[in-house]
Amino acid sequence: MDPRKIIKFGNSSYVVTLPNEWVKKHKLDKGSQVFLSERGDSLMVNLRDRHEEKKAVVELDGKSLKIFNRELISFYLKNYKEISIVGEDLLERLNEIKVYMSKLSSLEIVELSNEKIILRDLTHLRELNLRSLLFEIIEMEKKVFDKLRSPEEKNSRYQIVTQFDAHINKLTFLCYKAINYNLELQERHEEIKNEIYYWRIVSAFENIGDILKRTARYLKEETNKEHIILDSLLQQLCEYYKFVTNLLHTGIELNVNLKLAQDKKQSLLREFEASRDQFGENLNLYLVLTQLFKDLLGQLEDVVVSLIDLHLK
Repeated sequence: MDPRKIIKFGNSSYVVTLPNEWVKKHKLDKGSQVFLSERGDSLMVNLRDRHEEKKAVVELDGKSLKIFNRELISFYLKNYKEISIVGEDLLERLNEIKVYMSKLSSLEIVELSNEKIILRDLTHLRELNLRSLLFEIIEMEKKVFDKLRSPEEKNSRYQIVTQFDAHINKLTFLCYKAINYNLELQERHEEIKNEIYYWRIVSAFENIGDILKRTARYLKEETNKEHIILDSLLQQLCEYYKFVTNLLHTGIELNVNLKLAQDKKQSLLREFEASRDQFGENLNLYLVLTQLFKDLLGQLEDVVVSLIDLHLK
């Protein structure tokens, strides 16, 4: 936009004009209200009060629970502080609604009737630390690797990993909320790009959690002989996972590490192929698990590439 001159108005005020195109675009006119907020050296002109709490309404009647769930999650991730669910006979459907609420941290019922349920998000957005949440997800997924390799918990392994995955999903949602909050505060193009790269990284770790849970389901079919083979592959996968996640801590020599990451990935792919003949008649288990392992490697590669993008921005 073109520069604007500051005009002295009275004894204690200064005035700057707004671009005509911007005023028309947002359907403003004489007497319209805008809100000013200071951010560093910048003074922002906002159409709404940035401190005003966002509220949303979700209709439950006449739609599938899948669509309802998507709308609820969408408003939650966009940091709406109050979400009203409206419909008929809501008290009879309260248990259904609570199932979807249980996936979302800090969402509590504050008002309840047969026609309306009001949910309030108690998350303190300013206290969310994206990197801390991300490292918590990483530590949780390292524990999942340990559970997958544990022969003592073979019968209960899937249930345990499912619980871990539920917690990983909650942490992931908090990461997305932190990113959306940060995006609202950003004013420069480069800062916005940073949040997009972090969104890609969080998404990759979310997908890794899902892959590990599916792996746990199929591992129930392994024999003792196959466990030895798979334990070796999982150990190597875990070491590669640790190598990639350590890049988030160091953030140095990423170009060198990218080449090293590619070499480690190719080595793992050769290990997958070499283990094929050891599965004998249970070839389907080998095909399913190695495809999951390859998908996991693909997600880790996305993390590395996103880190390179952050480094080169």
